[in-house]
Amino acid sequence: MSGHSHSPEPRRSPAIRLIRFLRLVYALPIGLAIAGIVGGFVLGYGWYIAAGSIGISLTIMVLILGSVARSLHGTASPQGTKFVKEQGDRALAKIENLKTTGTQINDAYVTELKLVVAPPDGQAYRAIARELIHPVRSAAYQPGTVVVVKQSARYPGVIVVDADPPREWTERPWQVGSIGEERTPEPEARQGSVAGRLAMTVVSTVVVVAALLVPIRDDVLGQLLAQPNMFTADTLRAGVAKMAAESERFEELTVESDLIRAEVPGADLTYRGGTVKRDPTSTGAADKQFAASEVNFDAIPGLVARFGGDPADARVYVRREKVGVTITVHSAKDSERELVADAKGVPALTADAFTERGFEEVAALLTKASGRHEVYEAIIRTDHVEFQVPGPAAGTADDYDWHRGRLVEHRPSPIQPEQDAPLFALSKLSPKALPAILAKVNERMPGFPRDEVSVGFRENNGTWSLSTSVKDDYGRGIEVTASPDGSSIAVVPTR
Repeated sequence: MSGHSHSPEPRRSPAIRLIRFLRLVYALPIGLAIAGIVGGFVLGYGWYIAAGSIGISLTIMVLILGSVARSLHGTASPQGTKFVKEQGDRALAKIENLKTTGTQINDAYVTELKLVVAPPDGQAYRAIARELIHPVRSAAYQPGTVVVVKQSARYPGVIVVDADPPREWTERPWQVGSIGEERTPEPEARQGSVAGRLAMTVVSTVVVVAALLVPIRDDVLGQLLAQPNMFTADTLRAGVAKMAAESERFEELTVESDLIRAEVPGADLTYRGGTVKRDPTSTGAADKQFAASEVNFDAIPGLVARFGGDPADARVYVRREKVGVTITVHSAKDSERELVADAKGVPALTADAFTERGFEEVAALLTKASGRHEVYEAIIRTDHVEFQVPGPAAGTADDYDWHRGRLVEHRPSPIQPEQDAPLFALSKLSPKALPAILAKVNERMPGFPRDEVSVGFRENNGTWSLSTSVKDDYGRGIEVTASPDGSSIAVVPTR
């Protein structure tokens, strides 16, 4: 037998042994993919998206190459196959049978060859080899064909087809005596059990992921491992302070249970996990801007609690509207639900103006907003009340409107009062008059919708009165008139 079989087996370098032990061939691409998904697709960092894409591609490549290598080597170890290929002894072998394994690389197929191997100085034996065969070379690998192979006593059963044998071997005649037992490769000596290797892969992957996420550790810790609740006063105050450090002016600010978003001049800001991320945008409108100091952010947790439901579904919007800076709580699941408050966190009034208490609350709200205790006229509905009051200049008037659940709106009256138009003191308007009018409507026209009743309060020929006119679908109706104190009520049929 050739001296090649007794050559010392090459040893792997310490670095390669360490890589194998730590399973870094798998841990590095998988860790890169996971870190990219977390940092890029979950937390929104662009460079992590690129890293994740590379990691996913490398992971797929490693898995495919590993599968191909296992298919090529069969049960033989890669180390044994390499040794036999480089230092094995040549021998002739006859193909008895062949079949493909189903693995294809480019246009070639991994094919399993069942051989009778005839060493020059030993008993023949059967063994199985695997070879990558392209269809154009398939004629050279048919049953009965003799090929040159390499084999070694150090790795029994490991057979490698010699791709470029010397001419002296290709011209040797095939001779075989008795055929001994079939030889199969010994299983590869691997480091640890399958469970141990899997555990080491997991541990190494976790270390790789942690190392790659160090630059954004605040976001990872704040958003994924210990998500803060933005609907607590301290957490919200800290987040707004960091946003205000980035921009003195806001165009809109949105608070969710785990983050704060803000539109500011020239950028969009996102606060999450203690970190503010800035994305450049076009400059917004100056008339929509407000400062953080204008808003009582400490009131937001209480507004969310008052709004009810799951806080995770709440969305709080702070923006400047016609009525000033508002705080609006919306439901992510029910767009119809909302709670509106002013910048101080005082919720908008929700009342029924046709009840005594409801009208008193609305009248007090409009009086406070306007600073006026007298009106030129008023229009009252169950969910909407409008007072026309003296304006800032003599002979002018302003309208103050309340809508249920909305903040009071103020604008100059579209129709100004006549010179020396009379005023009525609201303190003389009894809240009992409105329920009395509604009772008459219900008495004479049962079932008439209360939200379609509109009561006007104005002066006519020196007399102040409350009046409403309602009609059914057939044109039949009534006009109800009441004195300001509710002491007298008149009902007149109309056609």
